[in-house]
Amino acid sequence: MRSTTLPLIVSLLILSAAPALAGWDEGVAAFTSKNYSQAVTEFQELVKQNPEGWRGYYMLGLSLEQLSRKEEALHNLRKAYDLNPNELSIKIALGRAYFNVRRYSDVTNLLGSVDASALPAAQQSAFYQIRGTARARTNNSGAALQDFEQLVRLKPNDANVQYSYGTMALSEDRLDTALAAMKKAVQLDSRDVDKKRSYVQTLVRKGRVSRDKAAKKNAYGEAARLAKELVASSASYDNYMLQVSAELGAGQYNEAITTGKAALAKNSNDWLAHYYLGQAYASAKQYSESEQPLLEAKAKAKKPEDLKLVWRQLGYTYEKQRKFSESIEAYQFAGDQAGVARVSENEKTERFNKQVEEENKIIQEMEAEAKKLEEELKELEGGGGN
Repeated sequence: MRSTTLPLIVSLLILSAAPALAGWDEGVAAFTSKNYSQAVTEFQELVKQNPEGWRGYYMLGLSLEQLSRKEEALHNLRKAYDLNPNELSIKIALGRAYFNVRRYSDVTNLLGSVDASALPAAQQSAFYQIRGTARARTNNSGAALQDFEQLVRLKPNDANVQYSYGTMALSEDRLDTALAAMKKAVQLDSRDVDKKRSYVQTLVRKGRVSRDKAAKKNAYGEAARLAKELVASSASYDNYMLQVSAELGAGQYNEAITTGKAALAKNSNDWLAHYYLGQAYASAKQYSESEQPLLEAKAKAKKPEDLKLVWRQLGYTYEKQRKFSESIEAYQFAGDQAGVARVSENEKTERFNKQVEEENKIIQEMEAEAKKLEEELKELEGGGGN
C-alpha cells in the first residue's frame, strides 16, 4: 500500500532537518521531482558519510519504497527507527513498510499504541487504513473495526472504506452496522458486483436471524430485488443461487421455482440447487412436484448435516401428502424425533378416524337395511289384511 500522504510527511521532515552534509539537497530535489533512482543514489552516499544520522536512512527508505524495492526500503526505515524510535513519521513509514511485505503482526505491534488523532486528517486516513487492515489480517477484528470506524468518519463517501467497515462489522456480529455500511458502499459504487453480492448475502443473513416479521420481510425482499439485478448483470450459478435463497425467504415461491430451475440449468451437480427447488415447490404447496428434486438432493449431498436437511424437508413433503410411513422414515434419518412423534400420532388419528368412518358406514348400511326390511314387512302386513 503506497501512502497518498507521503509528500506531506517528507516536507515536514525536510523543514525540520539541518542538512549540512553533501548529497542532502540533491537527494531531496531528486525525490521531490520523482526521480527516485537518483534520490536513492544521493541518499546512499549520504548514509555512507553519516551512518548515525536517521534522516538519511529515512529518505533512502522512502525512495526505495517508491521504486517497489520493498525489502530494501524496510531495512533502511528500520535503521532510521532504531536511531530515532520516537519520531512518529519514521514509525508510520516503517509500519507501512512492514505492511508492504505482509508482516502484519509487526505492523500491529509497532503501531498498536500510536494515537493518530494529532496527525492531519489525510495522514490519519492512511494510518487507520494500514493499521486496521493489518489488525484484520491478524484476526484482531475488534481492534480493526475501531480503526475502520475512524476511517469511515474521515472518508464517509469512500465506497471501499464503507465496504471494509461493513465486512469488519459483520465479523464482529454487528449485523445492523454491517448492513448500513454495505448499503452505503453499494449506493456509492452501484456497479461493483462484489459489493452488491456481499450486501445481498448480509441481507439474507439478516432475514434468517431476525425475529421481527416486518424486518425479516424487508430484508428478504430487498435481497431478492438486488439479487435479481445481479443475475441481470451476470447470470452465474452463484447469483442464481443467491436469488433463489432470497426469494424463498421473501415468500416469493413461484419466482423461486423459476429461479431454482435456472440455477439447475447452470449446475445440476450441486445438491443445494436441487434442495432449493424442492423447498420452493413444497412452500408453494406443490408437494408431489417437490419429491423428485429432493430425492436428487439426497443422492448428491455428502455431508451428514446436509443430508439431515434434505431428509427433514422430505419428511415434511411426505407428511403433507399423508404418506405417513415415508414421512416417519425421513424424519428418523433427519434425527427429528418431534417430527416422528407428530406423524406417528397423525397416523394413529387417521387410522382411528378411518376405523370410525368404516364403522359408521357399516352402521348406516345396517340402518338402511333395517329400514328396508321394516318397509317390506309393512307391505306384507298390509297385503295380508285384504
